[in-house]
Amino acid sequence: MELKIMNPHENEIVQEIQWNYEELKAEIAAKMNDYKTLVFTEETIKEAKADRANLRKLKDAFEAERKRIKKICTAPYEKFEKQVKEVTSLIDEPILLIDAQIKEVEEKQKAQKMKEIETVFKGIGFQDFVTLDKIFDSRWMNASVSIKKIEEQMQERMIQIGNDVFAIQQLPEFSFEAMEVYKKSLDITSAIHEGQRLSDIQKRKLAYEEEQRKRREAEEHLRIQKAEEEQVKQEPDVMETPVANPNPTVVQNIEQGADEPLHVIDFRVTATMEKLRLLKEFMKNNQIQYGPVPKKGE
Repeated sequence: MELKIMNPHENEIVQEIQWNYEELKAEIAAKMNDYKTLVFTEETIKEAKADRANLRKLKDAFEAERKRIKKICTAPYEKFEKQVKEVTSLIDEPILLIDAQIKEVEEKQKAQKMKEIETVFKGIGFQDFVTLDKIFDSRWMNASVSIKKIEEQMQERMIQIGNDVFAIQQLPEFSFEAMEVYKKSLDITSAIHEGQRLSDIQKRKLAYEEEQRKRREAEEHLRIQKAEEEQVKQEPDVMETPVANPNPTVVQNIEQGADEPLHVIDFRVTATMEKLRLLKEFMKNNQIQYGPVPKKGE
């Protein structure tokens, strides 16, 4: 079976369309050059429109001849092209039939190979969070890749996953969160990055909470200090009963049943309100008289 072209032969095909190209080109170029310097006015606008119409007619004449020659040259080819397509369409029908059968066979082979891959996967012993789709390589479906080769690659992947899990477990912080990320992606880089991200957040949180704690303590200390100062202003002296005689005297001590000399000592006390209260209670319990320090001249 051989395609034979009887006519035209290669040397009979038109190689060039011959026409008075150079002559017309020179003549038209010279005439068109006159228009470059031509100026039309309101008085000559009618002539301008006439010239434009004539130039368009000239151009249309050339275009019409070009299309006529093109049709002459392409008509045989267009007929030949149509005939070839009719013949090739006869060939396409069995090609499509064969393609469908080949595809059916290949699909069955792929389905069978997929079952074998699933069987190998189950026998490898991957971790519970590892599914076949997470490690599947589309190249395994190629006929050139054997099941033995696929099994070897699965074993290598299982070892790698085990090493990744061990590395994540050694993280000082947030290894659980990093492991959760790894279980979904099997990407140790993103898993460790997530652990580091959470660790940074936690550190910033602790630093913020410590700063807030110190601020609250400082505010509370300042509040207590101001409250004590205000109370001291309102009660300038904690003494209640003035001493009748500021000089040493002999006073009858009724409870003790003996005469003992009393001494007056002026001193200043600096303490918290709680300690001042305890001091006051102590003096009361021990019957120590106290009062404000007399001003000079009193």
